[in-house]
Amino acid sequence: MDKCVFPLGNGVGIYSNSKLCVSIIDQSGNKKVKGMLLKEKKKFFSFPLIRGLIYFFYGLYIYFLTFFIQEKLDDRKEEDKNKSYKSARKINYLSGYIFFISSLLLAFLVGFLLLGITSNYLFNRAFPNFINYYFRRFMIALIRFALLYIVFSLLRFAPFMSGLYSFNGAGCLFLSEKEKEDAIKARTYPLNFLNFLLNVFLFSTFMVSLIAINIVWWANFLINLAIFFACIILCYEFLRIASLSKFLWIKDITLVTNWLVCGKPNITHEEVLQVALIELNTNNDFIETGKDRISMSTLYAEMQTKLKQSERFEQSDMDWIIATILNKNRAELKLIHSVSQKEYKDVMRACSRRAKGEPLSSIFGFVDFYGLRFDVNKKVLSPRMETEILVEEVIKKSREIEAKTILDLCTGSGAIAVTLAKYTDCKITATDISKQALQVAEGNAEKNNVNVEFIQSDLFNDLKKNKRYDIIVSNPPYIKSGDIEKLDIEVKKYDPRLALDGGDDGLDFYRKIIQNVGKRLNKKGWLYFEIGQGQKSDVCNLMQEGGFEDIQVVKDYNKIERIVYGRISR
Repeated sequence: MDKCVFPLGNGVGIYSNSKLCVSIIDQSGNKKVKGMLLKEKKKFFSFPLIRGLIYFFYGLYIYFLTFFIQEKLDDRKEEDKNKSYKSARKINYLSGYIFFISSLLLAFLVGFLLLGITSNYLFNRAFPNFINYYFRRFMIALIRFALLYIVFSLLRFAPFMSGLYSFNGAGCLFLSEKEKEDAIKARTYPLNFLNFLLNVFLFSTFMVSLIAINIVWWANFLINLAIFFACIILCYEFLRIASLSKFLWIKDITLVTNWLVCGKPNITHEEVLQVALIELNTNNDFIETGKDRISMSTLYAEMQTKLKQSERFEQSDMDWIIATILNKNRAELKLIHSVSQKEYKDVMRACSRRAKGEPLSSIFGFVDFYGLRFDVNKKVLSPRMETEILVEEVIKKSREIEAKTILDLCTGSGAIAVTLAKYTDCKITATDISKQALQVAEGNAEKNNVNVEFIQSDLFNDLKKNKRYDIIVSNPPYIKSGDIEKLDIEVKKYDPRLALDGGDDGLDFYRKIIQNVGKRLNKKGWLYFEIGQGQKSDVCNLMQEGGFEDIQVVKDYNKIERIVYGRISR
């Protein structure tokens, strides 16, 4: 039993790798989570035949622990709990046993009437003169099976059972490793624990009724017990094969019973399950959440739901939001197990803005780039992770050729220029046509304690006439004018159009720079560009026509050709 889901009426328990984690949602809508470590299973537990019995009995034991943990999580004040809970708490030790025994007697009486007298009565009414013993046993077994199936079918639609079945449905999606949109293809998960119990109950009832041993009471008991164990083993192996099989028709067979215990989960059911799963994978020691605090697993699960709904889910975004608001670095997040109510609200507020398409740099007003922090606003393009590759290549080349001077064209926030000033010994000059952008860049240079010469200029126009550089680098606007409105909202709404629009074909700035760069590069100087997807051939051709040689292309983290550079041939 590597992993198993145990659904509850208001939550779910997940068992994996000898750890059990239970997550519930209380009547106030608050999610609570608690876990415990269990003893490791022996290796022989996974042997064929034995594994079915272990899954049954060990699973029942864990299910009992799941209910126990659920009770511990219900830490509301007595006056806040419902009437049924209050009544249950008033039952003393002795009356609890009386209630339990009475329930067993009632269950036995109903079972005797339903499965014993009723099935025999129905058979005798249907076949009053039929005396074939074997056919009689088969029909009685079939009638008992049908009666039980009808009872469970009625329970399937009982309102008080809906939560249990929906949480089981969420567990099936997790166990089958299917996303919500693939739920139909998943055919649920045949070996979910509730379906396994139901199959054992139905199949053993049918087989015991069919075989109908009648020797002496103790022999009857032992033989029926052996039949019951055999049914456990057979049900487990069949459901296991169905769960692992690639043939959907095998899974379809199990739907005969599986639909009885699986309901369609909604967002809340999946979110509660995610809380347990995240807690299971991150909180190894199961440190308890303090009173009036929110567990990190709950925080991550709710953020994940919100971002997935907007199709903007990125684990790194969640980490950055939490780390920024808690004023921690990302590595420290692993040591934090809960947040305060205020921190929770601040994180979810930022998450909601991110879900609407607002970039993190706009939400917080800064971005981390190459280990440095840069302030940004709507007047500058927020530096992207891919641009770090451009900076890295320029740093390597500057050390290789022992460069003295570097020019950064279209500097924007100053990320490239400031980073080069920080990590090289070169004198850095940076230009931009926007005065507002230069103000941001100057502030970032001061903040990172570097000296950069900033000049307001349309490319080379306002530079000193005879000034030349060993390396010129640029991340110019390269989006086609007609494509800007098609961009994602976080780009077209929050980045300045001036930093995006590269003309009709997106190549205007590459042409202008290459046409005039010869006068600005020292002998055998190097020119570096960041380019857009699909622009490699055009930019390389422009550089060849402009007198560049040894032209190289570098791919980004997504294997997209992102950097083009070359050496001027003169």
